[in-house]
Amino acid sequence: MKASPPGCRRHRYRGSLLLEASIAMGAAAILALLLMKSSLLSISGNQWASVQSLTDAALTKEAALAQRVPFAEVASNTSLWPDAAAGIPSSGQSVVIGRMTGGNPLSGTITRFRVSATPSDDAEAGLTLWRLYSVLRYKVGRNEYVKSSSTLRVQ
Repeated sequence: MKASPPGCRRHRYRGSLLLEASIAMGAAAILALLLMKSSLLSISGNQWASVQSLTDAALTKEAALAQRVPFAEVASNTSLWPDAAAGIPSSGQSVVIGRMTGGNPLSGTITRFRVSATPSDDAEAGLTLWRLYSVLRYKVGRNEYVKSSSTLRVQ
């Protein structure tokens, strides 16, 4: 066996440093991707909470409108809530529900209708009851969601 001169090492594995550096870079890239995925998941949860808050606020506004409209207007033919006995409207009114982070608008469609809730066997009381429905349809990404609200009006 030949002895190597002092100060000069003999490399058995050429390119091993390059291999070690490549493995370390690959591990760092995988770790970065996992951290990015977890941060995006946490952000998307916040976005979902924002969407729920906006849609709940829109339906609360609808319930308030249903309460403050005079009863004579609710029962009229030109009511904001058409009678469901004539058929539930297939299209509604387009609305902007709110704005998401980044300024993107969240829009949807509100469909309103009313159903008579007056009991047929209770003619003596002389009550007129209407249940007012507001149905909100909206899209987040490719998925479509529906929320509804109903208000009972009595006279």
